[in-house]
Amino acid sequence: MKFIYRFITSLIYLFCRVYGHSRAKAGSELWRGRLGLFESSSTVDIWIHASSVGETKVATYLTDYLLRHKFELRIYLSTMTEAGQKVARTIAGKNVMTGFLPLDHPSPLNRTLDVLKPKMMVITETEIWPNLIGQVSKRNIEIVLVNGRMSDAAFGKYKLARKMFRNILGCYQKLFVKTAADKSRFGFFGAGTRDEQVIVAGDMKFDAPLLPRSAGRVQEIRSRIGASQSDFVFVCGSTRPGEEQLLQELARTLKTNSVPIKLVLAPRHVDRITQLQKDLSVSGDSVDLYSEGNLNSSLILVDKMGCLNDLYLAANLAFVGGTLVDIGGHNLLEPVWAGTPVLFGQSTANVNEAKKYILENNYGAMVADVTEMTELVKNFINGEKTFSIKKSDDLSHSATSIAGDYILQRLSDV
Repeated sequence: MKFIYRFITSLIYLFCRVYGHSRAKAGSELWRGRLGLFESSSTVDIWIHASSVGETKVATYLTDYLLRHKFELRIYLSTMTEAGQKVARTIAGKNVMTGFLPLDHPSPLNRTLDVLKPKMMVITETEIWPNLIGQVSKRNIEIVLVNGRMSDAAFGKYKLARKMFRNILGCYQKLFVKTAADKSRFGFFGAGTRDEQVIVAGDMKFDAPLLPRSAGRVQEIRSRIGASQSDFVFVCGSTRPGEEQLLQELARTLKTNSVPIKLVLAPRHVDRITQLQKDLSVSGDSVDLYSEGNLNSSLILVDKMGCLNDLYLAANLAFVGGTLVDIGGHNLLEPVWAGTPVLFGQSTANVNEAKKYILENNYGAMVADVTEMTELVKNFINGEKTFSIKKSDDLSHSATSIAGDYILQRLSDV
């Protein structure tokens, strides 16, 4: 199996080499990375590899943690996809270089390693590149897996090459995995035979740095939407057709109970704004558009992108859409990272892990329908229902800190 893999990757490299060199000369960052062609000769302490967007976000959380504890670290963050690279570049700077993963062949891999000379290789999730891991191991560079997982489907696939996979895992000095089930699956291939080689650390995707939140910043955003100190600001993000009218009715019900509520609706698709404004105005409510300023209405439609996180910061309570209608849910964690409790409906097929995390930590609640949500909001305003707020010191007991502290300790030992 190992011979077949090496034969196939050699053919791929030979096929891609000429084309890749021409593209690299033309300025392609992707092919410079794929062929290990570096213009810089900078060495790094850690090479972190992630695949696409989700894994790269996890890698940026870890990078942020490492640099906050040891600002002089030099890190190279590679990705497999261009989408992942866009995320990686958001943290690029003096101490963080980014690029694309080399083809899994000794030639580009060794060119990359000769330039970077990392003291440690950190791989996110379960990116299995046999030649990469083999070449790194040959140089006695420590290899660490973070946020490791192995689904049932992957487990079945890896069993077909059990010996090869067992040898690959033997190159890792430490594996930080999400769950006990993941640890068990890795153990099937021999991982964990050494003392504490596999650690169940939890899921790092819940460890995004919290948005900076200060009284001044919150007041500035609330003033922008015309909210007074006494107004209850309810921000509803990523709403879908059928949800806005339900939320409008919730606000109208609360107003009849003398609750000074400011309802802010941010539809998932802004191209619906014109029609949605007409539909919501039918009931007689005045509807202001966020982009127009002078927001005196108690109902605001957000008609521009990129401002939802600010609005969550200023909210007393949030709702995330795609959950009261059969969509499957959108990002439930954005309000949590903004320090705002979040409500959502029962359609959460796309966000089940986030839902579980929120409910376990009391960062929000799931409701069956708008009637239950209206009652819950009323109880929250009255102080009969409370939620926990995620704090920055929570990170000191997180999956990111468990892996990050190990990495920092090992680097100090090198």
